[in-house]
Amino acid sequence: MAEPTSSAALTGVSLVTLAVAMAGPTSGPYIVIVLSSIGGGLWALSSATLATRMEGAWLMLRCVITAFVLTAVTAGLIGPYIKLEGTESYSGVAFTISALGNRWKDIFDSIKTRLQNIFTTGGPKP
Repeated sequence: MAEPTSSAALTGVSLVTLAVAMAGPTSGPYIVIVLSSIGGGLWALSSATLATRMEGAWLMLRCVITAFVLTAVTAGLIGPYIKLEGTESYSGVAFTISALGNRWKDIFDSIKTRLQNIFTTGGPKP
């Protein structure tokens, strides 16, 4: 004899299946960004010197939020140069942004120094 099934359980499974089918294509890139930024944040966390676990949690949160905000724009800008569609490069871009951690100031200082050298020397010579 067949096991009786609960119609409430079948309804719940059907609703979850429907929700995944509707939101899956939309939320897929966001999940990729979050998971990649967590990986990059762990890399930044491993090289940081922190006094408490709360500081580590704040660093991870900053890394993930920064990557989440900047990934789509950055991938859209560099995508044409590396011959990839923007969504195909989300994981690498999110990982890189998040792995920078607290080293953003070093990057901005390097850009500032290079720009100052270009302006003082008059740019590259032909």
